[in-house]
Amino acid sequence: MSIRSDGRAPGAPDAGAPDASGAPDAAAARRGRGAMPFRVELARQLSQWRVRIVLLILVLLPVIVRVALLIGGAPPTNSSAASSGGTASALVALAQASGGTFTAFVLQLTQGFLMTLIAALLYGDMIAGEASRSTLKYLLTIPVPRLRLLAVKVAVASTLLVVGLVALTLVALVVGVLSYGPGGIHVPGGPVLGLADSLGRLGLATATGAAVLLWAAGLGTLLTVVSNSPLAAAGGVVLVSILSRLLDSIPTLGDLRVVLPTHYSTAFSQFLTAPTDLAPVAAAVLSGLLWALVFGAAAAWWFQRKDISS
Repeated sequence: MSIRSDGRAPGAPDAGAPDASGAPDAAAARRGRGAMPFRVELARQLSQWRVRIVLLILVLLPVIVRVALLIGGAPPTNSSAASSGGTASALVALAQASGGTFTAFVLQLTQGFLMTLIAALLYGDMIAGEASRSTLKYLLTIPVPRLRLLAVKVAVASTLLVVGLVALTLVALVVGVLSYGPGGIHVPGGPVLGLADSLGRLGLATATGAAVLLWAAGLGTLLTVVSNSPLAAAGGVVLVSILSRLLDSIPTLGDLRVVLPTHYSTAFSQFLTAPTDLAPVAAAVLSGLLWALVFGAAAAWWFQRKDISS
């Protein structure tokens, strides 16, 4: 009996070729399902300078804030200054009181427009970046199903965003403790919280901040599959954020403002005050999930039908 050069007997089916029933080889099917693994895409993203810069900014930001406070000197910490104005203006008067309060102040500074911009950059580049580099069609010939490609890229972008948020909080806590001592959060016009309670609140504030960004993640996913320009996709998210915040500042709109994606953008600050009202937090999570579901479903529908020729 003769043997072919590939070690198979004459007449044996090739690897990956369909059998008599038309079903593909099981090994080839497993390889297709295993294409585009999460770790490979994560490594690809971490190798890009834009992702490294984003993560570096989040890590260095608490240090920059510490230097700014050091240069600016100690602000007034009397009760009238601490209790006047909004949460941000009140926290700045107490930022140097303890490590916990410094961390709360850093979160208050960054959990608005800055984190929306970072989310827009991460999600806006997912598919549009591949299209602009003319590598998208090659990724789809691995082969890998389109929805799997999109899901893996969304998972990687979400991981990078959450890691960046957690790193920001941890670095701010370390810088604050080293600079101002291991004290808890000084609530403006309220009590001084214990360190254990403060750590729990900071963790919940970080998690709520991530939930608030779900709308930006969903919109960025939609725009990145619609546009072939990552700058246009990221800019679209930023533009919607600005427009939503402007509309939210018009009191005459009344209850209509609750449908705006940024209406609950400050819900995380509930954990930085006492007593804590969890109603805005629950509304923020629900609003973020609904917007992410709507935008995500539209993105999946569009990407499945998109003509990719370059």
